[in-house]
Amino acid sequence: MAGSTQASRGKKRGGKSRRKDSSALMSWWPFLLGLVATPVAVHFASVMALAGPDALMTFYPYVLLLQSHLPGLTGNTAILSQWMMYLQFPLYGLIMTIVLKQKGFLAALGTVIVVHLVGVVGVIALHHGASL
Repeated sequence: MAGSTQASRGKKRGGKSRRKDSSALMSWWPFLLGLVATPVAVHFASVMALAGPDALMTFYPYVLLLQSHLPGLTGNTAILSQWMMYLQFPLYGLIMTIVLKQKGFLAALGTVIVVHLVGVVGVIALHHGASL
């Protein structure tokens, strides 16, 4: 009888670890979504480029920041901006995953929105300062 009790306890532990593993994997859904969204976003960027730089600024602000030759960035910024085009949404997903584990969904979503808006405001400020 003692053997059957130990066997049933072992099964419970196995079930808990499987649930824990699947929940750990499920906590990475924002990062995985960012990876999946990247090819779609790159395609949208090629279509939005026809609408002008303002449309692209709202979608890929950090790409335009890197292309505008910020002080302190030397060398070929075209390569950096190309990398940023492919890394922006996975980085947003990574940020959201980290904040989601600590604070919750609304805080994670708000953080990613703020990070994106900081980039947009940076591009606007940079272009406004260049036109003066």
